[in-house]
Amino acid sequence: MKTELLLVIMAGVVLSLFLIVSEIAAMRKRVKRIRARLLDFWQTGRYFRLLLETSAIAVFFLMQPVIIGTLVALALDGLNPGFSGMVLDQVRQVF
Repeated sequence: MKTELLLVIMAGVVLSLFLIVSEIAAMRKRVKRIRARLLDFWQTGRYFRLLLETSAIAVFFLMQPVIIGTLVALALDGLNPGFSGMVLDQVRQVF
């Protein structure tokens, strides 16, 4: 992988991890209620609903690095006008 692509990926992951930790810390009571509701789904046998809500939470947290990486690339594009073009070319080479 090229340096620019690694920079965007790592910045997205690191910044999103800080964001995830701060979201969980800010929503302690809400997280407890969500966890209790998921436990209730497990105990009452509503496994499809448990799977659906757990998947929605996982997708929300897994999409944050992609969104933040895109924002970092756009911000760095302001400093170097061809930066996002270079990143897109590198993504095409890798995938």
